[in-house]
Amino acid sequence: MRLLNSKIGRIVISVALVFTLLVGVGGSIAWYKLFREVPTYYESPADHFKYGSIGAEATQGLPYWLWMVLPRLFPEYLPGAGGYTSLGITWEPGEELPIGFSKKTIGFPRQGITCALCHTATYHKTAEDVPTIIPTGASSRFNLQGYIRFLSNCGEDPRFNADYILAGISYVRNLSLLDKFLYRYIIIPQTKKALVELQDSFAWMDKRPEQGLGRIAPFNPVKFVVLGLDDDGTIGNSDMMPLWNQKLHKDFALHWDGLETSLTETTIAGAIG
Repeated sequence: MRLLNSKIGRIVISVALVFTLLVGVGGSIAWYKLFREVPTYYESPADHFKYGSIGAEATQGLPYWLWMVLPRLFPEYLPGAGGYTSLGITWEPGEELPIGFSKKTIGFPRQGITCALCHTATYHKTAEDVPTIIPTGASSRFNLQGYIRFLSNCGEDPRFNADYILAGISYVRNLSLLDKFLYRYIIIPQTKKALVELQDSFAWMDKRPEQGLGRIAPFNPVKFVVLGLDDDGTIGNSDMMPLWNQKLHKDFALHWDGLETSLTETTIAGAIG
């Protein structure tokens, strides 16, 4: 007690209080800038299907502003002009995001994918018509394999560094000094690491036939990436399916291999993986 009442004791207490305050403020800023979650909501069920978050942003998404400028910074890894639309992704006029992509703030704006990416069809009666969009249809033009390779090739490129990425972001977004610091030392390095890991996780694709437009290998990513099983050489490429009229498939041999007959279990398994 005598020590606490002494001059040295008061100094120690003051330093401890200041340190605690700084830790608290720093922790609050870190939470706000890196982990704070802001819910998203769309009034229209169709818009929610096309753009609403399914929770993929935190674990499978990318920083939104970084993702937005990748086609500008690395166009050579896309199949043609038009940015993400060159991969068969549909972008409605006036919308911030292409169909099948979500934007959600988890500390900072992040991008994720939605079910609509593989399950939205389009058609037009003439070449000049604006495409008519059919939610829950099959995305017969989407090049999923090309999208994965685009992202992984960007991550492997030596230009994928803070200077190059921040310069690209500056064309579309004026980041604050704190945000620039976080992007330079945390967000961009961690994103590069994740994209390099993406390349490794999907290296098995190079040993299989090309999946083609509107097609996907639904089970190999689950086996090799999620479950960590050894590469067994199997080929499971299949068409992206429409989601309508599912009752017509009741009691059918379902899934790619026909080993599932429960429509409910098939739907749940598809939603999970």
